[in-house]
Amino acid sequence: MSRLAWLFAPSGENVSFAIRCCVSVALSLWLAFYLELDNAYWAFINVAILIQPLPGFLVVRGFARLTGTFVAACVAILLIALFAQSYTLFSIALIAWVSAMVFCASLFRNNMSYGFVLAGYVAVIIGVRAMSDPTTVFSVAVARSSETALAAVVAAFVSVVLAPSVTARKYFQARVDALKAIGHQFRVLDRSPDELDGDTDPNTPHPQLHALVEKTLTLEQTRQYARFDAPGFAEYNRLARRLDYELLSIVSAMASLQVYLGKLGSSVDRGPLRALDHAAELLETDPGNTREIKHAFGEAYNDVLSEARLGGQEGNRARSLVDWVVLSRALDMANRMRAAVIKHGMLIAERGAGARTASRRSEFSTANPIGESVKVTIRAAAAMGSGAAIWATHDEPALAGTMVLLSVLTTLFALMDDPAGGARGFGIGGVVAGVAAFFVNFVFLPPANSFAMLMLVLMPCVFVAGLAMVNPSTALIGRVALVQFALFVHPANDGSRQTLVSFLETFLGAELAVMLALVAFALVLPVDPRQLLRNRLAGIFGELAEGFAEPRERFETRVYDRLVKLPVAADQGEFHVSARQAAFAAVNMGVEARSLRVLADRAGFSDSTRAAIHDTLAGLESMFKRGYPRVAKVFDMQIEANRLARRLLDEALTFSPRKRMRYGVRASVSAELMAAALADYGQARENTDGQRIRLGEADRAT
Repeated sequence: MSRLAWLFAPSGENVSFAIRCCVSVALSLWLAFYLELDNAYWAFINVAILIQPLPGFLVVRGFARLTGTFVAACVAILLIALFAQSYTLFSIALIAWVSAMVFCASLFRNNMSYGFVLAGYVAVIIGVRAMSDPTTVFSVAVARSSETALAAVVAAFVSVVLAPSVTARKYFQARVDALKAIGHQFRVLDRSPDELDGDTDPNTPHPQLHALVEKTLTLEQTRQYARFDAPGFAEYNRLARRLDYELLSIVSAMASLQVYLGKLGSSVDRGPLRALDHAAELLETDPGNTREIKHAFGEAYNDVLSEARLGGQEGNRARSLVDWVVLSRALDMANRMRAAVIKHGMLIAERGAGARTASRRSEFSTANPIGESVKVTIRAAAAMGSGAAIWATHDEPALAGTMVLLSVLTTLFALMDDPAGGARGFGIGGVVAGVAAFFVNFVFLPPANSFAMLMLVLMPCVFVAGLAMVNPSTALIGRVALVQFALFVHPANDGSRQTLVSFLETFLGAELAVMLALVAFALVLPVDPRQLLRNRLAGIFGELAEGFAEPRERFETRVYDRLVKLPVAADQGEFHVSARQAAFAAVNMGVEARSLRVLADRAGFSDSTRAAIHDTLAGLESMFKRGYPRVAKVFDMQIEANRLARRLLDEALTFSPRKRMRYGVRASVSAELMAAALADYGQARENTDGQRIRLGEADRAT
């Protein structure tokens, strides 16, 4: 019964979205009827495709849809003008255009990708419809553009009016959840392996860290759209962005340290980290209590700093490199968390106004690998080609719908890691929509003789589909079902209804499109989840071969984004930990290598030491230029980085003034944590138990 809780016990938020779906569909249909648009049901279909739970995201997506539709209309008119005399040439031109749009869409993310998708399949919708009478292409293009514009404006207006500031509230709640998760993870750091419960493995903390990274990345992905349904958010948008990056940086620091401590086990003195425990507990319990949390982290910082200034003599034992790693990172995290909590408090009070200028380009728009895009394009061209071959050689009007739906399937699902799974979901949604539309068309609609009666019949189905779209496990089927339900019911201006023959033709044409797409996706360069995972991992490692000079937040955001995109289908079993461990190791290597370079410059090491740092970082970059270095070479590099860390520490402890010494010690800590990341990567490649890994001066850490 819990699997149907989304339907029988929906949350208030889900009901709100379902109501917005119903109002948007009803209003768009009424306006389409009132304006006497060519095919009113296309406004219904556009709302079903466009509607989103976050109004801010919907506003941006609506703009992308309008832009893509305008481009598609222009292209369709051009193709009809050039190839109206030949179905074959027109089909080839459509395949080329859709393939080009799929290639461009696969290179980008979010709304850039969505705009290219729209430019692809809307051109097919217009062109296929107009080929039966090429003289109507302009009117068809205007009609499709009008219906799209109507749906976009109505859906955005209804969502923003009925659910104002929802995106901003979602962002705030996501930030609170991320802060609580960070507080919880802080409390794991200061416990030795035998003190932790069975749910947390200190030797392989990567699954827990992966979940924490996802929570933190969600902040930045949501923040980008908050100002579109809450204009006041623009006043502190830049401060929110800075806080998001600060939290991601804190997660990086925790990840490096937790992996390091996991390698050393219970022999490490975690005393400095326990000083942060009270502040972390407050953060986990109530992130809104910023005044007390800020004070607690300030006290923790002072306590750790006092311990660091004791002179390094505890029972005549000199402080080891491991001790300095724990001390330095504890100070760093306490200081960063105090600053982050201050920013969080300012955002709660809606203060800290920054300029209204837009943020610089998002890291989430970074281009994806060309190789994957080429494969996606070939799969899309094969799927479109199979449908075009049938459409161009058979004079059956029903096949036009198959061609249209095939273009939608191709442009949407060819971009997925599991395109065949997406096509299957489309088919399931089509069956659900077909059953519902059959009863609506032939049982409930015949007595309906007014717009009010039409809405009374349609709205229960729209409401259920809206609930399904918010539930993650049924979101795809719910959206596909609503889109195809609109197509099968086909509400028209003149009140005409689907006949049984036309209904069956439309339904069978949709299922034929699914079968053609499934065959093409299964036979043409089928997706191998393991190989896809390997390619994605190689992309993460390839970041290390491009240098560490760029800003820290851009590197962290981009590489963590790559991490969460690892294919779920292959990330299972024994390989699950190994792949995630290797990916985290790459992130930690890059972050700590960048910190080492910056801190070493500030500390002013000797020329020979600077040369050693340069050689180590250059060796790290070159090692990953070809993706997968030999494991023996990785461990050799780990030993070299460990030696460099000791050398830096020995030299840093002779520096004065104290500020210069702190930079030097922090540089040695970064080198040591980089060595730990290399060891973590090597262990992931070997799946060893780590017995032969030696870090720092573990024998002197008690």
